[in-house]
Amino acid sequence: MKDQDDPMYDSPTYLMYETVRLVRRTGARMFPGQPRMPHLLVLWCVARSGPLSQRDVAERLRMDAGDLVGIVDALEEGGHVRRRRDPADRRRYALEATEDGRAFLEEGLLARRRLNEVLFEPLSPEERRLLREMLLRVLAHHDDRFTDLAPDDDAPRYEGPAPRERVVTPQVEAEARRQAHQETDAGSAMRDRASS
Repeated sequence: MKDQDDPMYDSPTYLMYETVRLVRRTGARMFPGQPRMPHLLVLWCVARSGPLSQRDVAERLRMDAGDLVGIVDALEEGGHVRRRRDPADRRRYALEATEDGRAFLEEGLLARRRLNEVLFEPLSPEERRLLREMLLRVLAHHDDRFTDLAPDDDAPRYEGPAPRERVVTPQVEAEARRQAHQETDAGSAMRDRASS
Protein backbone atom coordinates (compact mmCIF):
# COMPACT_ATOMS: atom_id res chain seq x y z
CA MET A 1 0.00 0.00 0.00
CA LYS A 2 1.34 3.43 -0.93
CA ASP A 3 1.63 6.08 1.81
CA GLN A 4 -0.93 8.33 0.11
CA ASP A 5 -3.47 5.47 0.23
CA ASP A 6 -3.24 5.28 4.02
CA PRO A 7 -6.40 6.64 5.71
CA MET A 8 -4.23 8.09 8.51
CA TYR A 9 -3.20 10.84 6.10
CA ASP A 10 -6.88 11.77 5.74
CA SER A 11 -7.17 12.40 9.48
CA PRO A 12 -6.98 16.09 10.49
CA THR A 13 -6.20 15.09 14.08
CA TYR A 14 -3.20 13.04 12.95
CA LEU A 15 -1.97 15.87 10.73
CA MET A 16 -2.36 18.34 13.63
CA TYR A 17 -0.41 15.96 15.88
CA GLU A 18 2.44 15.85 13.36
CA THR A 19 2.28 19.65 12.97
CA VAL A 20 2.63 20.12 16.74
CA ARG A 21 5.65 17.81 16.70
CA LEU A 22 7.11 19.86 13.85
CA VAL A 23 6.52 23.09 15.81
CA ARG A 24 8.35 21.68 18.85
CA ARG A 25 11.32 20.35 16.88
CA THR A 26 11.73 23.48 14.77
CA GLY A 27 11.27 25.83 17.73
CA ALA A 28 13.85 23.98 19.83
CA ARG A 29 16.33 24.03 16.94
CA MET A 30 15.79 27.68 15.98
CA PHE A 31 15.47 29.17 19.45
CA PRO A 32 17.23 27.11 22.10
CA GLY A 33 16.64 28.61 25.52
CA GLN A 34 13.36 30.23 24.54
CA PRO A 35 10.38 29.33 26.70
CA ARG A 36 8.24 26.39 25.68
CA MET A 37 4.65 27.19 24.80
CA PRO A 38 3.16 26.35 28.24
CA HIS A 39 5.67 28.66 29.95
CA LEU A 40 5.00 31.39 27.41
CA LEU A 41 1.24 31.03 27.88
CA VAL A 42 1.46 31.31 31.68
CA LEU A 43 3.76 34.33 31.47
CA TRP A 44 1.49 35.95 28.85
CA CYS A 45 -1.60 35.35 31.00
CA VAL A 46 0.00 36.81 34.14
CA ALA A 47 1.54 39.79 32.29
CA ARG A 48 -1.75 40.56 30.55
CA SER A 49 -4.20 40.05 33.42
CA GLY A 50 -2.18 39.77 36.62
CA PRO A 51 -1.82 39.71 39.46
CA LEU A 52 -3.68 36.39 39.41
CA SER A 53 -3.83 33.41 41.72
CA GLN A 54 -2.47 30.14 40.37
CA ARG A 55 -6.02 28.82 40.39
CA ASP A 56 -7.16 31.74 38.20
CA VAL A 57 -4.29 31.12 35.77
CA ALA A 58 -5.12 27.40 35.59
CA GLU A 59 -8.81 28.16 34.92
CA ARG A 60 -8.10 30.82 32.30
CA LEU A 61 -5.66 28.61 30.39
CA ARG A 62 -7.62 25.35 30.97
CA MET A 63 -4.40 23.94 32.41
CA ASP A 64 -4.01 21.22 35.03
CA ALA A 65 -3.17 22.84 38.38
CA GLY A 66 -0.49 20.22 39.06
CA ASP A 67 1.27 20.98 35.77
CA LEU A 68 1.02 24.71 36.46
CA VAL A 69 3.01 24.45 39.72
CA GLY A 70 6.17 23.29 37.91
CA ILE A 71 5.80 25.96 35.23
CA VAL A 72 5.34 28.74 37.80
CA ASP A 73 8.30 27.42 39.81
CA ALA A 74 10.50 27.57 36.69
CA LEU A 75 9.28 31.06 35.79
CA GLU A 76 9.84 32.27 39.35
CA GLU A 77 13.31 30.72 39.46
CA GLY A 78 14.13 32.50 36.18
CA GLY A 79 13.00 35.83 37.68
CA HIS A 80 10.07 36.16 35.28
CA VAL A 81 7.20 36.00 37.78
CA ARG A 82 6.93 36.57 41.51
CA ARG A 83 4.50 35.26 44.07
CA ARG A 84 3.05 37.78 46.49
CA ARG A 85 0.36 37.54 49.10
CA ASP A 86 -3.01 38.31 47.52
CA PRO A 87 -4.26 41.51 49.22
CA ALA A 88 -7.87 40.33 48.75
CA ASP A 89 -7.17 36.99 50.47
CA ARG A 90 -4.00 36.74 52.57
CA ARG A 91 -4.21 32.92 52.56
CA ARG A 92 -3.31 32.70 48.88
CA TYR A 93 -0.60 33.99 46.61
CA ALA A 94 -1.01 36.09 43.50
CA LEU A 95 1.35 35.87 40.55
CA GLU A 96 2.65 38.89 38.73
CA ALA A 97 5.13 39.35 35.91
CA THR A 98 8.43 41.05 36.65
CA GLU A 99 10.02 43.58 34.32
CA ASP A 100 12.50 40.88 33.29
CA GLY A 101 9.51 38.60 32.72
CA ARG A 102 7.84 41.14 30.44
CA ALA A 103 11.04 41.52 28.42
CA PHE A 104 11.42 37.72 28.28
CA LEU A 105 7.80 37.45 27.11
CA GLU A 106 8.36 39.98 24.33
CA GLU A 107 11.46 38.12 23.21
CA GLY A 108 9.52 34.83 23.26
CA LEU A 109 6.65 36.32 21.23
CA LEU A 110 9.10 37.65 18.63
CA ALA A 111 10.68 34.20 18.39
CA ARG A 112 7.21 32.66 17.92
CA ARG A 113 6.44 35.13 15.09
CA ARG A 114 9.66 34.10 13.35
CA LEU A 115 8.82 30.43 13.92
CA ASN A 116 5.40 31.00 12.31
CA GLU A 117 7.07 32.60 9.30
CA VAL A 118 9.39 29.63 8.84
CA LEU A 119 6.77 26.93 9.45
CA PHE A 120 4.04 28.45 7.26
CA GLU A 121 6.33 29.72 4.49
CA PRO A 122 4.73 27.37 1.91
CA LEU A 123 1.35 29.10 2.42
CA SER A 124 0.31 32.37 0.83
CA PRO A 125 -0.86 35.18 3.15
CA GLU A 126 -4.46 34.37 2.16
CA GLU A 127 -3.98 30.68 2.97
CA ARG A 128 -2.46 31.57 6.35
CA ARG A 129 -5.47 33.75 7.12
CA LEU A 130 -7.80 30.93 6.10
CA LEU A 131 -5.92 28.39 8.25
CA ARG A 132 -6.10 30.73 11.25
CA GLU A 133 -9.83 31.30 10.73
CA MET A 134 -10.57 27.59 10.42
CA LEU A 135 -8.61 26.78 13.57
CA LEU A 136 -10.40 29.56 15.46
CA ARG A 137 -13.80 28.26 14.31
CA VAL A 138 -12.99 24.76 15.54
CA LEU A 139 -11.67 26.10 18.86
CA ALA A 140 -14.64 28.46 19.35
CA HIS A 141 -17.03 25.57 18.81
CA HIS A 142 -15.49 23.71 21.77
CA ASP A 143 -13.99 26.44 23.98
CA ASP A 144 -15.71 29.74 24.82
CA ARG A 145 -12.35 31.53 25.22
CA PHE A 146 -12.14 31.65 21.42
CA THR A 147 -15.74 32.64 20.65
CA ASP A 148 -15.04 36.34 20.12
CA LEU A 149 -11.97 35.58 17.99
CA ALA A 150 -13.68 33.26 15.51
CA PRO A 151 -14.72 34.82 12.20
CA ASP A 152 -18.37 35.61 11.63
CA ASP A 153 -20.28 33.26 9.37
CA ASP A 154 -20.89 36.24 7.07
CA ALA A 155 -17.18 37.02 6.77
CA PRO A 156 -15.68 36.66 3.28
CA ARG A 157 -14.30 33.20 2.68
CA TYR A 158 -11.22 32.04 0.86
CA GLU A 159 -11.70 32.21 -2.89
CA GLY A 160 -8.52 30.44 -3.94
CA PRO A 161 -8.27 27.21 -5.91
CA ALA A 162 -10.84 24.54 -5.11
CA PRO A 163 -9.68 21.88 -2.69
CA ARG A 164 -8.38 18.67 -4.16
CA GLU A 165 -10.98 16.05 -4.76
CA ARG A 166 -10.78 13.33 -2.13
CA VAL A 167 -9.55 10.11 -3.62
CA VAL A 168 -11.24 7.06 -2.13
CA THR A 169 -8.92 4.10 -2.31
CA PRO A 170 -10.06 0.48 -2.50
CA GLN A 171 -8.81 0.02 1.07
CA VAL A 172 -10.96 2.92 2.35
CA GLU A 173 -14.00 1.60 0.46
CA ALA A 174 -13.48 -1.91 1.87
CA GLU A 175 -13.17 -0.53 5.42
CA ALA A 176 -16.36 1.54 4.99
CA ARG A 177 -18.24 -1.55 3.71
CA ARG A 178 -16.93 -3.63 6.63
CA GLN A 179 -18.04 -1.01 9.19
CA ALA A 180 -21.48 -0.66 7.56
CA HIS A 181 -21.87 -4.46 7.59
CA GLN A 182 -20.91 -4.62 11.30
CA GLU A 183 -23.41 -1.85 12.13
CA THR A 184 -26.14 -3.71 10.22
CA ASP A 185 -25.30 -6.96 12.04
CA ALA A 186 -25.32 -5.19 15.41
CA GLY A 187 -28.71 -3.60 14.65
CA SER A 188 -30.16 -6.96 13.61
CA ALA A 189 -28.87 -8.61 16.78
CA MET A 190 -30.45 -5.87 18.93
CA ARG A 191 -33.79 -6.23 17.14
CA ASP A 192 -33.65 -10.04 17.58
CA ARG A 193 -32.98 -9.67 21.32
CA ALA A 194 -35.78 -7.11 21.66
CA SER A 195 -38.30 -9.35 19.92
CA SER A 196 -37.48 -12.46 21.96
